[in-house]
Amino acid sequence: MKRIDYPEIDESVYRHQCDNGLDVFVIQKPGYSKKFVTYTTKYGSMDDHFRIDGEAFNVPDGIAHFLEHKMFEKEDGDVFNLFSKYGANANAFTSYDRTSYLFSTTESFEKNLSLLMNMVEQPYFTDETVAREVGIINEEIKMYQDNPGYKLYFETLNQMYHNLPVKTDIAGTESSISEITSDHLFLCHRTFYHPSNMVLILVGDFDVEPLMQYIDQHQGGRDVDARPEIERALPEEPRDIVKPHNVLEMDVEETRVMLGFKHHQDRTDASARLVRDLSMMFALDMVFGEQSEYYYELMEKGLIDDSFSFSHIEEAAFSHVLFAANTEETEAFTEEIRRISEAVKDSGFFTQEKLTVQKREIIGDYLSSLNSPEYIANQYTKYYLDGYDLYRLPEVIDEITINDVEKHFIDVMDSRYMVECILKPHA
Repeated sequence: MKRIDYPEIDESVYRHQCDNGLDVFVIQKPGYSKKFVTYTTKYGSMDDHFRIDGEAFNVPDGIAHFLEHKMFEKEDGDVFNLFSKYGANANAFTSYDRTSYLFSTTESFEKNLSLLMNMVEQPYFTDETVAREVGIINEEIKMYQDNPGYKLYFETLNQMYHNLPVKTDIAGTESSISEITSDHLFLCHRTFYHPSNMVLILVGDFDVEPLMQYIDQHQGGRDVDARPEIERALPEEPRDIVKPHNVLEMDVEETRVMLGFKHHQDRTDASARLVRDLSMMFALDMVFGEQSEYYYELMEKGLIDDSFSFSHIEEAAFSHVLFAANTEETEAFTEEIRRISEAVKDSGFFTQEKLTVQKREIIGDYLSSLNSPEYIANQYTKYYLDGYDLYRLPEVIDEITINDVEKHFIDVMDSRYMVECILKPHA
């Protein structure tokens, strides 16, 4: 077991790798009564084409999310009921690149930890339960399809991406879900839920040595196959967009527009992606944040209201910027976002003074968030899987320059790769 101290933020992390390959991190929060645990596999909705020890497999879209659902169901009932019995709140989620199972509790910690590990490690699938789950998830898919925000988001992604499965609903489609069998589920569980592809993160006030021994003993008692060599097969994605403009009609009261700026597929190292992600976050907030002159200008022109939002998404396989707003002046809104994005380039808009203010704000928010076990566990997992260290974030932020901010904004906010999707009430 290795202890890593971060004296600047008064945090300590204990790292241990079990003999079967499972990575375990214990993040000490002395005096905290709540304990929060995440058990995560590096397996998400984009992993539908892969090779195991050289053999190729294609599985139906939505299977990672389907598997997440099924892990709570065992031969003797729903595991959710047992977490409740032991005083814990449990949940799970699937994203593009991972599936996390989690619980928080202030009591019966060891029972809940054992319950979580056994639930995730012991699959129980039958043809009958799989068929029943198809119906449940299809209802979930239909519900999301009827959600205007969800519909607008995925339509925008479909306008941007030709090949990458990022454009496919994480839950899959009614057609793809119906193809899933118990054999598919056992295959994906055996492959991606292998301990060498997973990480366990525990946040709270722990007696670390006995806790690690308990986890080691549990993992040592498992009968697992040899570590599989997993090769993920993502398709090549050109930077060109699919369709610049699209209009949808739904049963909504207000017209909403979403703009997407597609960046090129970039397999650069994790540090470079983190710098771009943070630089874009600073840049977008300087230009379009609530304190900016352009935000007030858009408000005064009546082109945005409180519904206005923007974000930069940076993943290993893709990155893009999204804007969204409720507005009847969709054409004017789009043109103003495009005009402002061009106006600030090479104009001296980005200054060291603005960046310093941004850095102070983000560091303040970051330090406040470190009081939350939920934030720490989820973000530590995300940064770890992305190849970063959550607790080194202040150092990376400190090194970002105004040239980084301007360079990445110019590169990402290229209107040649912009799409516009409008969702309006039925005519």
